[in-house]
Amino acid sequence: MSLSLDTRKNAFPGIKVLRALYASRLFRTVFTIVVLVGIWQVIAVLKDTSYLVPRPIGFDFDVPHSSVLAAGWHSMTINSPTQDPLWSHALISIRRALIGYFAAIAVAVPIGMIAAWWKAIDDTAGSFIELVRPIPALALIPIAIIWFGFGEVAKVAIIGYACFFSIYINTHAGVRNVDPLFIRVMKVYGRGQWDILTKVVFYSMLPYAFTGARYAAAIALILLVAVELVGAQDGLGFSLARAQQVLATTEVYFIIVLFGAIGFVFNWAVLFAERRVIKWRQEVDAQV
Repeated sequence: MSLSLDTRKNAFPGIKVLRALYASRLFRTVFTIVVLVGIWQVIAVLKDTSYLVPRPIGFDFDVPHSSVLAAGWHSMTINSPTQDPLWSHALISIRRALIGYFAAIAVAVPIGMIAAWWKAIDDTAGSFIELVRPIPALALIPIAIIWFGFGEVAKVAIIGYACFFSIYINTHAGVRNVDPLFIRVMKVYGRGQWDILTKVVFYSMLPYAFTGARYAAAIALILLVAVELVGAQDGLGFSLARAQQVLATTEVYFIIVLFGAIGFVFNWAVLFAERRVIKWRQEVDAQV
């Protein structure tokens, strides 16, 4: 009996390898992407409607509209619907998104901490923030253009405005959820408000702030497309609109995929920073 079981286990030596690969987070991510692209490829081949759903994969790079991959290669290295290589527009868009994103973090984190810690400030500044928070960022684009014109300031301001609230709300919630026992211990040892804020409250609210930062990273890309579709002469949003105008469907799909890839990298970067900054949380998660 034991011999038959051993024979059965050794009959499929690749199973252990597959299990080890599937245990890897990178493998699961790549596997999911490959499956989704495969489904897309099958649908595009069966439907044969390249003007609606172009093939994602094709290796005829001399024909830029033969597939999304070929269109991306052509747009990135040779020419795009905007007459400039697409990578230059991608760098401009990433710069805009990052400036607005980090500006929102720099403003939202301290304001969220202060408003949550001092009730008087929360009743004044916090009430004003809650009043303007329901206003859609897209509705403020005309005002931003009137105030700042069609330059970079208006675009960055709209992105920063949209990112601000998710970071502020999560930071505010993180401060409010600090364990009161930690604060009482600090007071017993004679620590003042500054020590409590910087050594207890700040570190306790970091997981909440990073959650808001992850959400804000996606918001930054959403607003980036919106501001570049209105009054921009460069960037991925502008390239997307120009590709749609000339009916370059494969380029449209490639730019959309490129936005998704940039968002994936943004999210990974925030998670990486969170693991580096909040090492104590990583240790707790590893023990559970």
